[in-house]
Formats: sequence, structure tokens, C-alpha cells
Amino acid sequence: MLVVLGVVLGVVSAILGTASKQMIAASEHYERPSLSFLGFFLNIAVGPLVNMMAYALAPQVVIAPLSCVDVVVNALTAPKTLWWQGEILTKAHWFGVLCVTLGAVGTSLFVQVPEKEWSVYDIEEHLLRPASIVFVAVELAALVVVLVLMCRKMLGATARGLALGCTSGALMGNMFFAKAFLSIVEGSIDGSGAADGAWRRATPYLLGACAVLVPLSGQFLMKAGLEGYKGVYMVTIFQGAHIAVACLSGAVVLQELK
Repeated sequence: MLVVLGVVLGVVSAILGTASKQMIAASEHYERPSLSFLGFFLNIAVGPLVNMMAYALAPQVVIAPLSCVDVVVNALTAPKTLWWQGEILTKAHWFGVLCVTLGAVGTSLFVQVPEKEWSVYDIEEHLLRPASIVFVAVELAALVVVLVLMCRKMLGATARGLALGCTSGALMGNMFFAKAFLSIVEGSIDGSGAADGAWRRATPYLLGACAVLVPLSGQFLMKAGLEGYKGVYMVTIFQGAHIAVACLSGAVVLQELK
């Protein structure tokens, strides 16, 4: 039952994500900073809070694919809500939306992942595995390379949009920080013993900081992308990277598919 509630919250979070991104994109056209502020607030506060609740109730590899709802809703509404961008949905758009939807629905329906209690020692063991360290190191290296290329203006317009979408989606897809942090918090609240001694260690505080700062940095990159590129284009790239990294991090770092 908790997994079902997590799935529902994941869908709600995705819909909130669509609304917030379209508000940010529209603020530039209507020259209304308040619209950008509201969209940014939904995107960095309300949406992530709902999303974290979803990840706390269900496995990461089940919730992450539900981000495709954002792509579907945006594809259906953007031609109307962001009409000045002249977005036209082609057969390729619809085929892509169908593929993402089928993949997400299939993952959420058929992946069987038993939920477990994570102690701080379990989390530290997973984070310090060679595979986890390599995963994070590769992400950081790719991010640095892309940011350097953008800062030096070595990317064309199309490549820059792709870079903004992928980097922002990848940063916000690292949900294992939030998942691990919430597991410790949940253990502290229910008194199960999983969080015994956790708050005397640095791990919960580092996880909490990363759970906030890593997605927040992705928000700023996404905002830059939405202000300079069409909504359907940017949201699709963003969510594709978000889903891929969220599923990969859940499988590699947390070993949820083992």
C-alpha cells in the first residue's frame, strides 16, 4: 500500500514539475518576474518535497521512471500554454513520448524490489563501494567538462541546449542522497533501531546537504535552459537524463535491483 502511495506522489510531483517549468518559461515572454519566482518555488520546494515523500515510500527504481509523466503532460499542453514558441508536435515527438511512457509504466509495474531498512552503516557501506565511487566520479568529471565548454562558449546553440538539459537532469536525478537521508530520518521517527547512533556520525548531515544542494544546482541550469529553448525540447531532454541517472544511481549505488 505504501508503494502505491509513493507512485501516486511521484505522479503528482511530475505534474507539479510540468507546471513550474512552464511558468519559468512563460515569465520571460510575459516579462513577469513573479511568475518565474512562483515556478521556481514550486520547482525547488513543493515539487521536491512531494518527490522526496514518494522516494521515502517506494524504491528509487520504481519512482524515477514516473518522471515521464512530466514529458507527457508537457508535450500535450506546451503547444497551447507556450503558444508563442511555435511548438508543433511531430510523429517523432509522439513516438518518443510513447517509448518513454511504456518504459516507465513497465518498470513501475514489473520491477519487484523489496523495501529494506537502511542503517547508517548500510548506507556508508554502499556509498564507499568502488562502483559507487566510480559512478559519482564519472558524473563529476562529465559535469566539469560540460560546464567548462559552456563557460568558454565552445558549444553551438543546439549543443548548449542539450548540455543544459542533460546536466540539470543528471544533477536532479541523484536521488540516492535524499533516499538515504530519509531512511535515517524514518528510522529515527519510528524507533526501529535502524538509526541508532546515526546522528553522532557525519553521514546524515553530508547526505542532507547533498540532497538539497545537488538538485538545487540543477534547478539553476534548468532555469537557464527553459529561458532560452522551447519547452518540449528542454523538458524532454531534462527528464530523459533525470530518469536515466535516477535509475542508474538506484541500481549502482543502492543496489536496488540486486
